[in-house]
Amino acid sequence: MWGQIDFAVTHEVKARLAATIDGRPKTVDLSAVTFMDSSGLHLLLMKVTEESRPRLLGVPPQVLEILEFSHALDLVEIVGPDEVPPPDEPAGALAG
Repeated sequence: MWGQIDFAVTHEVKARLAATIDGRPKTVDLSAVTFMDSSGLHLLLMKVTEESRPRLLGVPPQVLEILEFSHALDLVEIVGPDEVPPPDEPAGALAG
């Protein structure tokens, strides 16, 4: 993800993203995100289960703040660059 992840972006990409959810955890690089609102948080947490918690890489302070404020830190796994497993499938990118 990059840029501003707000309602305008989430409205456009929600269906495409939902189609990629397969019950396995995904790694999401947030290092280029400049803004995220609650609708962006919804994208990250869509259909999350204990087995499919998203791995978040490069979490900016503003995104960490919204995760903390929303009590959503337990629903994600924040990882460092050395902890990311190699991808097993190509991933799409979301931009705003």
